[in-house]
Amino acid sequence: MRISTLFVLLFFVSSHSYFGKKNEAQDVFGWAMLLQSPRTVAFEGAGSALGSQDFGAALMNPALLQGSGYGAGISGQSGDLADWQGIAVFSHPFSIGEAEGRMQHTYGVVDNGEIENLDEDANSTGLTSHPIAQYYAITAAFPLKHFKFGITGRFLWQRLSKIDDAQAGMGLAMDWGFLWNSGSARYGLAFMGRHLGQQIRPFVKGGVNGYALASELAVSTFWRLDQNFVWLLECTAPRYSPAAGKLGLEYRFSEALFARAGMQRDIIDVTRFARSIFDKNENSPRAGYYRLFSAGAGYRFSDFALDYSYSMLIEGQGSEHRIGLSGAF
Repeated sequence: MRISTLFVLLFFVSSHSYFGKKNEAQDVFGWAMLLQSPRTVAFEGAGSALGSQDFGAALMNPALLQGSGYGAGISGQSGDLADWQGIAVFSHPFSIGEAEGRMQHTYGVVDNGEIENLDEDANSTGLTSHPIAQYYAITAAFPLKHFKFGITGRFLWQRLSKIDDAQAGMGLAMDWGFLWNSGSARYGLAFMGRHLGQQIRPFVKGGVNGYALASELAVSTFWRLDQNFVWLLECTAPRYSPAAGKLGLEYRFSEALFARAGMQRDIIDVTRFARSIFDKNENSPRAGYYRLFSAGAGYRFSDFALDYSYSMLIEGQGSEHRIGLSGAF
């Protein structure tokens, strides 16, 4: 009875936050989806069904939250499209009655530094702004009979300007995820809903409120070829963008050293590329995501992990770098 009630609640929350289209193309707080760990970015987000103690795994699928004792982690990002972005997390065991689970607290921040204000004709106004965005999220995960279930609640805050009538915008979001308890280490399957929610405070005093967030539904899987090599795949259905496919891989050189790589493309571009092989008149595919590809490495020592990822951006826009450190205590 409790599980069926949970499914009903999730259905209505998802229906309100995802399938309602009245605010289409006016989504807000999309920056929150880009605050990810180096390991997650190296896979291009394809690892949502592969269990890991990496704190970024729970940001993609709350059901992946695992570990024992206390855990903490921090990561930062810099590059040609971002001044500085970062996340910090703390996790610990928890219990509700007889149910044992795990909880993670996450703080994320995006700081783009000083930006010159321009008018409608792209002329300088002589003013500058210092936009900054932050969020706090709490994630809980616990096992069910055939699945492991996780849920995340997130409060978002963003200030765009300090000009008259401007104010900090706020929003609420929810993620949920199911991880299939297959009992096998060779394959896995997961279902997720991400960033379901809406704006609760406008960016301008007296402005329009209630814009929806750029939510998405996703299904993810992995296949382990042997003890050292694993393929990862995810298909996502974003609310305001074409469906996308994500492909990642990880190779373990030793118990401590890992290499990773990944890419994602709009599925329509993949089908267009397949058609172009047989039809020369077919338009060549375009990049469906701002990162051309990502790669990275991880090193584990004792109960700590050091991760790095490099991303090449499309159309000569530059690159991004992320580095993270996490540990268990």
